[in-house]
Amino acid sequence: MSEDTGSATSNEGDERRRHARQRVLKSALLYPVLREARLAIHDVSQNGLSGECALTLGLGQEVHVSLDGETFVTAEVRWVEGMRCGLQTEDSLPRNLGDQQAGAEDAGSDQREAPRIKVDLLATLVACAPVFAGTVRNMSAEGMMIEAAGLPEGTRLLVKARGCDVRMGRVQWSSGGMAGVFFEPVAAGSGAK
Repeated sequence: MSEDTGSATSNEGDERRRHARQRVLKSALLYPVLREARLAIHDVSQNGLSGECALTLGLGQEVHVSLDGETFVTAEVRWVEGMRCGLQTEDSLPRNLGDQQAGAEDAGSDQREAPRIKVDLLATLVACAPVFAGTVRNMSAEGMMIEAAGLPEGTRLLVKARGCDVRMGRVQWSSGGMAGVFFEPVAAGSGAK
């Protein structure tokens, strides 16, 4: 299990790679990105958040939220009031969403009883086209090769692979039912794009 760091002894095709590729066989959900906007988060609980966003959202719509500009959490729109919205997340939110959130513990088994903590955070909210399935064939820290038909070059995607964080990338190449997706770099010092 040696990692290739681009040394002179590596294969010619691997010399340009900063991170070693790993062969895998993972199912993945692929979400083509339609729209993206800033989300001003006003309060959070363990399983949801509310805030303001310029995108027009619909009840029950699936969206994706990133607090760090790199990994995403899937959420469902539970309510909309003008530009304000309430989102219920598929997975629990990180407990470090501000100093107040770190001390918040479960208030009971009912999600509606979970404490809501006031925060002032900026995040990225992404609305996507209908999801479709693919298979990740190899991956590295920089991206992955995905088996999926009909992924044109330049398409921005959220990739939700089994056992991995949801990441955003761009299709760099597409040929023969395979596509190379490279993760988008996060701008230094920015929590949201």
